[in-house]
Amino acid sequence: MPHPLGETRGPLARLPSWRATERAEPGLAPASVAALLRHALPPTTSLFRGSQCLPVPPPDIARSEDTPRDEDALADALLAHAEQAVRAQLDTGTRDVSLSGGVDSAALCAMAASHAPGRIRAWTMDVHFADAAERANARLMARVAGVEQVDVPIPDGCLPDLFEPAVLANRRVILNARAIASFAFYAEAKRRGVGPALLSGAGADEVMLGNPRARANTRAQVEEDRRLASQVLRPSAHGPVSDAATMPWDLAPWESRLSDEVRHAAWILQERVLPPELCGARAHGLTVHTPYLEETFSRFVLALPTSALMRGDLGKWLFRHAVRTRVPDEVRLARKTPRYAHTALSSPMRHRWLELYRAWLSPHRLEPLQVIDPVAVLALLDDHARLAPEDARAAAVDRLLMRLVSLAMLQAHPEACLACPES
Repeated sequence: MPHPLGETRGPLARLPSWRATERAEPGLAPASVAALLRHALPPTTSLFRGSQCLPVPPPDIARSEDTPRDEDALADALLAHAEQAVRAQLDTGTRDVSLSGGVDSAALCAMAASHAPGRIRAWTMDVHFADAAERANARLMARVAGVEQVDVPIPDGCLPDLFEPAVLANRRVILNARAIASFAFYAEAKRRGVGPALLSGAGADEVMLGNPRARANTRAQVEEDRRLASQVLRPSAHGPVSDAATMPWDLAPWESRLSDEVRHAAWILQERVLPPELCGARAHGLTVHTPYLEETFSRFVLALPTSALMRGDLGKWLFRHAVRTRVPDEVRLARKTPRYAHTALSSPMRHRWLELYRAWLSPHRLEPLQVIDPVAVLALLDDHARLAPEDARAAAVDRLLMRLVSLAMLQAHPEACLACPES
């Protein structure tokens, strides 16, 4: 059986593998399509006909309840584990770092530069929904670390055109434009000479409580997604009422023995964080390493007491403290900025996005999925097109529309369904 995708060893750094279970007509399984939209698809169930998903069990670890007595010593130990994970990748020849401007990628850049001075390049993404403060912090960090910065422009006009290639490369649904921007970023970075491997700070938030309200926010999103899905699914595809009481990270066979935090972290990583990075890079012949998800480091930080990682509502505190001599305070202490708020309505290319939605959400495209009501989808799309970009409803509707477009694209390409992801 092939090794699950994810070059950095550690269960949280790897995506599932898949295997064929029977000869079946290529395409999506209607029951799986409905379950995916309801956030009720078990991790062992494939979206594709005739195949089974083989998920990677998360680490069985829980946070200590002890109060740390020596914060500096604990911070030094954390930094030592992080440096060991970074050094292991540098020893293989990796010299490129993805730098967003957040504290995670900034620290990664600083550690890499200290171990390979004068040989590191920091790659940044110039896309219209990138946070201006983080982009300024990325430039600052590149100067402080003494590394070459390569800024990769991602024109807004290319994102609608790359939606379909990105979906086929991921062989999964896409729910925000940032995932498409990642696909474009790796394509252009490859053209400019990146790689063949680069370091990413992906996963740091999930293992170090970077967003203290993450689980609560995800629960609210899941409930909103389910409410909207019920409007576009045919009555026969609505599923049991009991589905509404179960969060998607509670569907795995190992859920009873793992903490809610670890289950949620594993689900977020496999559903949202890692696919655009690992699959998007691999589509262009690149490998992404995620040192913060390396097994020794992730086990160390997942066992830390919550009190060591929190200062008020500021997450990742011990990590921020550990890198105090490596990362400038304006970067180190910056608040987390939302990165998934971009919608078709807020894009400068709004008309292009809406045209793409209408083309792929036609009855001709949706009928083969068998469980979607095309009339309800078009009504929802018409309502969505009339919303103001800042309307609170826009993000949830856009997530659903992107999922539906992704499903239609996968169904339209039998070759994508024949070759199961990561097989």
